[in-house]
Amino acid sequence: MTIRVLLLATAAGLGLSACGLGDTRLPERVEEPGAAQPVATTDLTLLAAAEGNFNDGPPDALPGQCYAQATRPARFETRFTQVVDQEATERFEVIPATYRTETVPVVVEEAYTRVEVIPAVYDTVTETVVVEPAREETVTVPAEFREVIEQVPSRPAYRAWEPSGRIVPTGSNFNGGRVIGNRTLAGGSTETLVEYPATFETVRRQELVRAESTRVVTIPAVTREVTRRVVVEPARTVEVVVPAVTRDVERRVVDRPEQIERIEVPATFRTVEEPVQVQPADQVWVNVLCDTAYTRVLVRDVQRALRTRGFYNGGIDGVVGPQTRSAIRAYQLELGYDTPALTMEALQDLGITS
Repeated sequence: MTIRVLLLATAAGLGLSACGLGDTRLPERVEEPGAAQPVATTDLTLLAAAEGNFNDGPPDALPGQCYAQATRPARFETRFTQVVDQEATERFEVIPATYRTETVPVVVEEAYTRVEVIPAVYDTVTETVVVEPAREETVTVPAEFREVIEQVPSRPAYRAWEPSGRIVPTGSNFNGGRVIGNRTLAGGSTETLVEYPATFETVRRQELVRAESTRVVTIPAVTREVTRRVVVEPARTVEVVVPAVTRDVERRVVDRPEQIERIEVPATFRTVEEPVQVQPADQVWVNVLCDTAYTRVLVRDVQRALRTRGFYNGGIDGVVGPQTRSAIRAYQLELGYDTPALTMEALQDLGITS
């Protein structure tokens, strides 16, 4: 499989003014990771003209990053379909009558009324008596302050041209600041425009939250409790109904008559499995590790991580050999990409920081 790898680089100033089509060299096609060739140009139309199948390049490409075209295999899902195994039918069933025993009350003695006297109901009541009435007093509420911490600028942000001797990627950190651009001087030396952030110092001060004031406080009254007995409900007479005296007589009666019931027998189904393609195979751009980032330390970390996951059983030697390339490709198939180039997604999934 052919891997197309692209590194986007940007530079500002005099350093790129001399670049032309005659000085631009396209990367060689490579079959395996570790041979990604960065392209030192800012004009993607030059690449499209030189490489007929390169199309428009990766979308949203970031400066200083490498990209490669990879095959994303088709994805299938298992679809479960319910088919009729036996059609629905019906049958008839005779349900016999059911009986129950009911109890019927028979009056032995008629009901009557009688008069009863209900005595009075008393309760103990506790009352509150004021010993000393409530009064008001004026008190002073002291002022309240809070400590305020503020960040005061000690030096504003500024930009300066710094000697670098090389073209530094825009947006990267350099000499404690962020790179804005580069320029090449007449003598051949290279300077980098660096933006240094502002610095601040912390100042503490006391801020008045609430001024001193006075308020009126109410001193509650002093009371005591007095207990006494009072009538809650006076005595009265009521008529009480004495219910009739009965006895129970049992008898057998039909609870539910005999009936014929039609029973529907539902259809039975079975499940049929079939694979269904939910996403066709296609070509995509993926962010890959540039060839300049391949080191023996990183390759050994990749080999250890692949061995832990059961994809690699070779030696931990830091060399990208056939076994290592095969393991990288097999692992990335699990991530949905068919490519031997080591993707940044695979590095992150392996827990490795390049």
